[in-house]
Amino acid sequence: MSRALTVKRKGYYAKRGGKRVRVPKTTFKIKDRGKPGRTPKSEHWFRPEIETGWLKTDPQAVRIKNLVKSHKGDLLAAARSAQALANVQKRINPSVARKARSDAKALFRAYKKSKKR
Repeated sequence: MSRALTVKRKGYYAKRGGKRVRVPKTTFKIKDRGKPGRTPKSEHWFRPEIETGWLKTDPQAVRIKNLVKSHKGDLLAAARSAQALANVQKRINPSVARKARSDAKALFRAYKKSKKR
């Protein structure tokens, strides 16, 4: 339902390269992007594209193994998905956020170590 908005800009003078130039008035259309700073409800929650099988009740080794397995061995992608989960859960469920953040840190360390080889 995004509709076009008409923007009317006044003309003004500006300094360009030490000279005073006239910027003419103009009218143009832009896409309506909603209220400034407002996130649409459809984008409020984290929706992972890959089902990881990450459970807060599992031990860290199992959680990391599931993350890496779901991302087909890509340590960086697994770390980023754990970090995204931690970012979303930070205010809602801090204990889950702490576990996800520690998993992400461990995966980033493992990625860095594997990259050095």
